[in-house]
Amino acid sequence: MDDDRLKFGRIALGLAAALYACLSSPSPDAPGVVEALIIFLLLFASFMGGFRIKDGWARPLLILLLYGFSVPVLIGVFASAAPSDMMRDMVAFTALGLPVLLAGLFAQDSKFLLYILLGTGLIFSVRYLMMPDLVMVSLAAGPFDDRLLYLANSPLVFFTASWLLLQGSFGELKISRAILYCALALVPLAAMIGMMQRATLGLLALAWIGGLAFTFVNRPQRGVMMAIVSVAVLMIAWPFVNSLVASLLLKTEMVGWNARSLEWQKIFTEINQDITSVLFGRGWGALMQSPAVGDEWVRFSHSLLSSMLWKGGWAGLLLTIVAVGTLAITALRRMREQAVTVTALILALIPACFLYGSYKSLCFGLLLTGLVCLVVTTRAENEA
Repeated sequence: MDDDRLKFGRIALGLAAALYACLSSPSPDAPGVVEALIIFLLLFASFMGGFRIKDGWARPLLILLLYGFSVPVLIGVFASAAPSDMMRDMVAFTALGLPVLLAGLFAQDSKFLLYILLGTGLIFSVRYLMMPDLVMVSLAAGPFDDRLLYLANSPLVFFTASWLLLQGSFGELKISRAILYCALALVPLAAMIGMMQRATLGLLALAWIGGLAFTFVNRPQRGVMMAIVSVAVLMIAWPFVNSLVASLLLKTEMVGWNARSLEWQKIFTEINQDITSVLFGRGWGALMQSPAVGDEWVRFSHSLLSSMLWKGGWAGLLLTIVAVGTLAITALRRMREQAVTVTALILALIPACFLYGSYKSLCFGLLLTGLVCLVVTTRAENEA
């Protein structure tokens, strides 16, 4: 009976991921029937798997969730924040709870979750590159949702590119499969290049160079072969690489670093109004004029940490650091057995925590779940 429950739970999660990947977007402005169905399937999957509330990694996360669904809610209510803005903040915050909800589905086998993460990232990449949504909407003579342009900003796209490239370059022993992984990595890489994602491309380049250095030390023969192949590919693709670097430098010259430091300064100004705001933030639904988007009024900031400081105060920020840090440490303990997976997960979470607004998406919660499931359950898989 337990096996049947897990099977039905994984099927529900797979259907939710398919709907999300094919018909939704990371941050839909107007959630509809598809999003409602995704939420229903996720809840069903969590009930089938059972909640993981007794595990050591879950305790800091549960404390953060209890805090987030109490203190910022009360502050938002007393501040007369718009209910719609409060609800959207709370829905985004709920993504942090996905490890507690879904980890039970993968207590013994986490491969299916890896397929979900990679599949969603690939589909988002293809949707961005082909833009079938734009064609369909144009035929219907309806308004085009420019949020679809941000499919490539999904942290799952970055995870997919990282995992495929690193696994193909350093983790896969069979040459034909290694070539296939590296070729597939070009799809999410193309999407990231299309969005000119300087931070993610830079992080992936550093990770690949680090992997090459590690391979030189531990497997010199493969390291030399990888270096020769890389130089050959770089020479062939040099006109494109040169153009890409020039474009990235031009973007940096034009927009700098997107006023992230100014946004942090604005948040400090917002919370330093009184001791309550310093400790507990401005609450869900709070708005501010953000210098990162031309001083427009927004209800979000461009990182998980800055958002939690703004909405949850120093208490919320510290609880977030402890909760997410515990998940990361849990994953790092399995670095020896799952180096590629751990690296790809950590890389994909860094921009959402520090640079981008992608923490507001289901993708972010699935990656947090991956920190627990794909790595911790390795022990169970090896012992089976």
